[in-house]
Amino acid sequence: MMTSQSVDKQLVLPKYPQPFSVISEHWQGQLNVTEKADDDLFSFGSIYDENLFKQIHKHLELDTHDRFAYVGCSKGSYAEKIKEKFCLLQPIANIFPGVIFYEETSNQRLLPFKIDHIGAEQYFRELSEGLTEDKEPPFDKIILHGAFEHFTNPKETFRHIMKTLTKEGKLLIIHRPAPMSTLPFFTEANKRFVKEDSNDPYLKILRCLQSQRVDVKWDVEVLPIVMPKVKWLAMLNQKFPPQMEIISTFEIMTGVRELTEGMFKYQGDQVEFFDRLMFVTVSRPYGNDSYPNIQRYGTSDLRPYPAGLSDLRYSLAVTPDIQKHMQGNRKTPQQNNIFRR
Repeated sequence: MMTSQSVDKQLVLPKYPQPFSVISEHWQGQLNVTEKADDDLFSFGSIYDENLFKQIHKHLELDTHDRFAYVGCSKGSYAEKIKEKFCLLQPIANIFPGVIFYEETSNQRLLPFKIDHIGAEQYFRELSEGLTEDKEPPFDKIILHGAFEHFTNPKETFRHIMKTLTKEGKLLIIHRPAPMSTLPFFTEANKRFVKEDSNDPYLKILRCLQSQRVDVKWDVEVLPIVMPKVKWLAMLNQKFPPQMEIISTFEIMTGVRELTEGMFKYQGDQVEFFDRLMFVTVSRPYGNDSYPNIQRYGTSDLRPYPAGLSDLRYSLAVTPDIQKHMQGNRKTPQQNNIFRR
């Protein structure tokens, strides 16, 4: 017969970190999560890349002869992939978005601090200030890939960026809004991302662009991802995607355990999920009017201008077929048979 004392000894568990379950903790050993960081680790795979290139072609219309600039983090950068995929003949400008310093707090969290006017902000400010009226802007197409959160003054930065674009040039902003994210992050990471996004919501991008009086088309696209479970866990350990930089090492450790004992516990080595990205295409207003517009991608370019609406006069030629339906079948007094309203 087993005594209560012996039972207590058998159920003694480590208090830190707290296990999710007694039996299933052993299952984690089946996942060999590598810590090796290479270029392939910071990639969502070929299926994802091909779909991303299709969206870039759809929204940016990148041409072989375009002078192109890519603004994005070095970890998981698409600069060289885009150059190879679209066979760009001109040298590309690969620009670092900015610097965010992370300070660890007493509760084992990281607090971000943006460094003003570093990276892309400084680059485009100096480049735009050096342009003169007789000097052609240096870029035809620009991509901002996950770079908006690095800007301390986005309105001013967008103004400088648009100055560096040619008259027919385009800017494409690729942004992953936290409230729309469908990536399999752990619970604490999702909470932190949504909280941080509330300070710089994705609608702020559209408002900042609207203040610059540019034409904007935007849409949310869904890109499929297929990869091994261990690769996704290894990516999280290496703080990728880039928004994972705000998560501390302790939070990642407990979060990975949550995934391995939750959605990643079931049979199968592969995992399939989707990435929802916001694509914002920016260009100079067409024509000489002073009415820039912001609209969903694919909608009509016809824009009603409330300030310019007035009473309109319509006329319709009265043909014999219409004449017989008029009241009393009487002829109109106008000699040219015009019915006016």
